[in-house]
Amino acid sequence: MSTLVHTGSIRESRRGGMTVSHWLTASVLGLCWLLLFLRLQVDWSINPQYNYGWMVPVLALALVWRRWSNRPAPAQPGGWLVTALAAGAIFLLWLPIRLVEEANPEWRLVLWVHAVAAVTLTLLAVYWFGGWPWLRHFAFPIGFLLIAVPWPTGLERILIQNLMRFVAVVTVELLDALSIPAVQHGNIIEIGRGLVGVEEACSGVRSIQTSLLTCLFLGEFYRFAWPKRGILVLGGILLAIVANVGRTLFLVWTVSTSGFDAMHDRHDAAGIAVVVAVMAGVWGLASLLRKTPFGPASTISAVATRRLPRAVLLGGACWLLAVEGVVEWWFRAHEADMIESPRWSIAWPEEQPGFSNLEIGETALAMLRCDEARSAGWRDARGYQWKLNFLRWEPGRNSAQLAKSHRPEVCLPGAGLRLSADLGVAPVSVTDFELPVRRYVFTQQGRPLHVYYAIWEDRLPTRQRALIEDGSMASRLASVAAGKRHLGQQVLQLAILGPTDTDEAFNVFQTEIKNLIRKSPRSRS
Repeated sequence: MSTLVHTGSIRESRRGGMTVSHWLTASVLGLCWLLLFLRLQVDWSINPQYNYGWMVPVLALALVWRRWSNRPAPAQPGGWLVTALAAGAIFLLWLPIRLVEEANPEWRLVLWVHAVAAVTLTLLAVYWFGGWPWLRHFAFPIGFLLIAVPWPTGLERILIQNLMRFVAVVTVELLDALSIPAVQHGNIIEIGRGLVGVEEACSGVRSIQTSLLTCLFLGEFYRFAWPKRGILVLGGILLAIVANVGRTLFLVWTVSTSGFDAMHDRHDAAGIAVVVAVMAGVWGLASLLRKTPFGPASTISAVATRRLPRAVLLGGACWLLAVEGVVEWWFRAHEADMIESPRWSIAWPEEQPGFSNLEIGETALAMLRCDEARSAGWRDARGYQWKLNFLRWEPGRNSAQLAKSHRPEVCLPGAGLRLSADLGVAPVSVTDFELPVRRYVFTQQGRPLHVYYAIWEDRLPTRQRALIEDGSMASRLASVAAGKRHLGQQVLQLAILGPTDTDEAFNVFQTEIKNLIRKSPRSRS
């Protein structure tokens, strides 16, 4: 303790620049943030709603650098022991965070815990070096990084649903004012030419998130007072909503006057126009709120600053790397008894009459986070209608529970289908292995729809593990204790409309599935 107290004394930094202690501390904190960004980059890559996340670290770094140019003189921080203990507690917390995260990479709760821990650790380091003046000075640019974390799923879902309904209501009112008869059905707008859906992309939530990012950045960049920042954020959100109402109105009007093909041709251009309009509006509003140009800040020629012992900083870096090693060891130790399953893929029947690829919505793909997804439909010689969905998850990107949370009895009722019977799991022989298939019967417009669902693991344990994988907090923590992470999965869902008898439908399915499944000659790496 005496060493820590001694090395924590006030020292002088010549020319007001970064000391060796500053650079070492920044490197350790950079490692913390890098480990978080590696988790977040999946959402940034596959979810269009969070593509802006790639810009956030760069913008935050620019804001911190701008703040550094006119940082205040540091003060002696009080409660150095509490600060040290708090930082130590966060470092210890890093191990359970990473264990839970490894088993549940898509769990937004643990992502938020990870992000808040990184922000808190960074703020503690800032406080250690400069006391309350530095903490107040750098708090916003550091907290700005939290905007890159995906919103909690419940909040995101509620916001999207309410925005879609609001956009639909306002659009219908505006269409009536334009003498275009329209009726709202939830998120659907009915006009004379047909039904137009207000999808998640048209709800305005993406524009709101992008606008919020821009408003927060410009408010900090121009050093607005807090009331002005609030006005800028509120104005940006309103601009995003108005722009998306305008986009939806334009697209529905296009359908009414020119048809659906014209709407599809103009859809992407309308989306780009919304982004340009919102960004221009936010920039214009920021210019109005800005009284005088922001000039270069004066630097401090000599700044007194504390430093951290190199042993502490190196110990922190070693601990972060050791945590990664412990996490990998924990899961590999539990995976030692696993065996490779046969690999297979789909031989799509493109020669069948009426074969066509079906679109999978962006929102569904973002929720599933799968690496491969394809949907297709066709009609066979007997007149039966088929629809096949195939999804593939490579190892490591998600938890093993994600695919299991999107089962037919969970998803299909949302499309208006009623579950009539769950006939349980039956093994189906395919080449030289058996595929466990769960059989369902749904009712679609008074006709039976037979749905067959199979989930296949790339690797299976030699001993059965009693895990209830329902996506709950208890099941997610149980997967950590069991050392189970995602090692590769794929899902097949095949629906048949036509047969009225369940036995006939199952016989037809067994014949067809042998033609659809093609065993892969070699395992995926």
